[in-house]
Amino acid sequence: MKILDIASIFSAALLLSACGEQPQNEGSLEYAEGQAITAPVPIGYSILNAYPHDTTAFTQGLEFYEGKLIESTGLTGSSTLRVVDPTTGKVIKKISNQKDIFAEGVTVLRDTVYQLSWQNHLVFMYRAKDFFPLGSIPWSGEGWGISHDGTSLIISDGTDKLYFVEPGSLKLKRVLSVQDQYGPVNNLNELEVIEGYIYANRWQYDYILKIDPKSGFVVGMMNMKDFLQKNSRSNLTYLKKIGSIAVESGAVLNGIAYDSVKKTILITGKLWPEVFEIKMN
Repeated sequence: MKILDIASIFSAALLLSACGEQPQNEGSLEYAEGQAITAPVPIGYSILNAYPHDTTAFTQGLEFYEGKLIESTGLTGSSTLRVVDPTTGKVIKKISNQKDIFAEGVTVLRDTVYQLSWQNHLVFMYRAKDFFPLGSIPWSGEGWGISHDGTSLIISDGTDKLYFVEPGSLKLKRVLSVQDQYGPVNNLNELEVIEGYIYANRWQYDYILKIDPKSGFVVGMMNMKDFLQKNSRSNLTYLKKIGSIAVESGAVLNGIAYDSVKKTILITGKLWPEVFEIKMN
């Protein structure tokens, strides 16, 4: 998410502001109701496949829908919404956002595509089968990641908060504060609900978090440190080219899509040459 030279992160007055740095104390944190937060359990995984991915796609959101990937790509002036063949990487359909839009996360609920914008304060809606535009809804905060639990849309804004809202209106239903044993966990980015838990990329961190949607506690963590460098078969020198988007904006891990039939997860990153299919152990 976000370009790396951002000086600060803003939230609208309606939404709660971002929390500060996490205290580096050891042990567990006592929750307000007396329940201790224990350290998240490491989540192991196996890599099943690596598929081609468009290296110009600044991936902000990824969703598996009817056998295809729906992908939202960012950057002002080049943001898109795409349908992608997951095994070949071929872009089957693509529409471009308006030039002033920096697109973010994407999800599909009840055959409607919801695509976030970062600081444009709009959520765009499309008919899933053909991307026919269904209008937009104002959103008072920033848009980072979006998913759903079958009933509510779940939106992240770069803080430690997740917002559960009504589809179609974005009326706020509840706010979930995400915490681990050190305190609030901010920079929550791309989201995916998998088997009742919320999985989240955390911007500028090389791991995927597993979050309990009831308590907000981080209960699991998937270590993805140096994942691309260790597992890619591609020449990655383009990611280090001085002056490139990859260097200036960050070719970081971002994109989680769940295939509920195969029980596998597709992950990628901004400008990555592959989408990896993994299975949690």
